Amino acid sequence: MNILLVSEPGVDGVFRYVESLAHHLLGEGVSVHLAYSDVRGGDALRRLVAHVEDRGGRTLNLRIGNRPGPSDLRALLALRGLVREVRPDLIHAHSAKAGALARALPFVGVLGIPLLYQPHAYIGMRPVRGRLDGAYDLVERLLGRWSTTLTCSYDEQRYALHHLRIPPTRAPVIANGVNTERFVPGTPARRLELRAAFGLPADAVVLGAMCRCSAQKDPLTLYRAFARAAARDPRIVLFHVGQGELDPELDAFVAEHRLETRVVRRPYLSTPADFYQAVDGFALTSRYEGFSLALLEALSADLPLIISEATGNGDLLHRPLSHLWHAPIGDVAAFASAIGEWGRERVSLSPAPCNHREIARACYDQSHTLGRVRRLYERLRAPEALSGEAPAYARA
Repeated sequence: MNILLVSEPGVDGVFRYVESLAHHLLGEGVSVHLAYSDVRGGDALRRLVAHVEDRGGRTLNLRIGNRPGPSDLRALLALRGLVREVRPDLIHAHSAKAGALARALPFVGVLGIPLLYQPHAYIGMRPVRGRLDGAYDLVERLLGRWSTTLTCSYDEQRYALHHLRIPPTRAPVIANGVNTERFVPGTPARRLELRAAFGLPADAVVLGAMCRCSAQKDPLTLYRAFARAAARDPRIVLFHVGQGELDPELDAFVAEHRLETRVVRRPYLSTPADFYQAVDGFALTSRYEGFSLALLEALSADLPLIISEATGNGDLLHRPLSHLWHAPIGDVAAFASAIGEWGRERVSLSPAPCNHREIARACYDQSHTLGRVRRLYERLRAPEALSGEAPAYARA
């Protein structure tokens, strides 16, 4: 099998999914080619590009951002050239920009290749819709009728089916997964070693957050809630990995509330597994999600979770998790209360055992979920899928 992966982000959750998928496919003997962009990239992207090339795959730097721009036409024509060169059996595009480019290929003469698009959260899923959301929805609705959309959670699938009106046979759901062998709980000695490396107090109760500094992830709600909880509990510290357009506001908030010794920030980590072994709990205050990989990684590391009741988090909110706190979107007081309860539980003399890693291994192990993606590829390549008949891939 010959697969072309197309992705715009080179960091954060979407990239980590693409990275894991590429390694899985290569391990299964699949030929993999990669079209990417280094506008948002890091060390891990460079390693993945080198790995794909070492295994005989072709790579293409599209040099695009996540917003529409004049460079998109150049990128589309370059992508067309790559497709004609490698002749993939299937194109799998990730995120809105890559999905738009890949699904525009038929308009520039690329026909007969199955197109699989994975949005990793539709922008229209946000609770307060923007003025352009109707246009985005219209594009997704039209393109979704001659490509296949792979949704990563039941919340995302419901949006595709009921709001975008994508036919059920063209919107299968395969939940995101996690490498449960890579994301494991840290030993006490390892935790101390990592905290020293990250500049974290050895004896603090550390709340972790790994998310972009963007409106979608809403880190301001987390910082405001943490400030309230920190005023009542001197033991807790926030360790946030991520960067984005809200960086100036977050820096100003930390300075205004004199939290410089209580908030530790890193823009990026090339070894995210180390992050989860250094902290005592994980928080995510997103306004909407597809299905957060960071949440799954924290789950696999057996960490307590504090999460928003956002679309896309429903898959976990309905699991019988032993250490889960949740709050309405943007509710600073409710998140502050949850952080306080989590902090008290972490220092109790007899904390209850955590079942999060057990559930991660049983329900979200990556070897199983990515195996389902591979089987979906096979179904999409079947003659009935290319002929326009209703294929069986909705059962992938």
